[in-house]
Amino acid sequence: MRDAFAEITSGFADCVLGELDLQLIGSWMFNDRQLVDGGTAAERYAQRDDLPAGERDVARRIAAARLGLLRVVGAMPGRWIDLHHVAVGGEVVRAISHDVSRYARARELLVGRLMDGPPAPTLWGPVGFLARQRGRELRELLLTYIEALDLGDRADGLAAAINAASREITVMLAPALGPANASPKAA
Repeated sequence: MRDAFAEITSGFADCVLGELDLQLIGSWMFNDRQLVDGGTAAERYAQRDDLPAGERDVARRIAAARLGLLRVVGAMPGRWIDLHHVAVGGEVVRAISHDVSRYARARELLVGRLMDGPPAPTLWGPVGFLARQRGRELRELLLTYIEALDLGDRADGLAAAINAASREITVMLAPALGPANASPKAA
């Protein structure tokens, strides 16, 4: 964990990390950062033999919650949010959301993790709302990855690019690590 923390905060020696920064960094460290021997910390934890069945189920769902680009379709503040997973496509998903649903507006783009239920899908970890400038920056970053990794013809190309760029996306969204004039709204 120390190595992962040093990796993502490298070059930011004088910054003061706030709660949102730590949540974003922590979710990257556990859900996205590949360990030397393969897999993520969350995936490794979910594979432990000594976990009770219920805890293993939750751990597997957490480990499977990948960073994604989500478009808000609708919301009932304090209850739920309807999301379209832009990178994966498919049906609109209604996720339980007591917090993010209070701030989300139709057509907004979010960066976050959609986690399977039960009882229903939910958002796992911090969620970043993308303002226009951040959206343009994310688009450029993802296009660079799609091109560099030759993902353009793959059906899962955008999802693979988001996964590959998760460190840079985390830095982009973390207020203390991103540009001083562009702090994302997050929940």
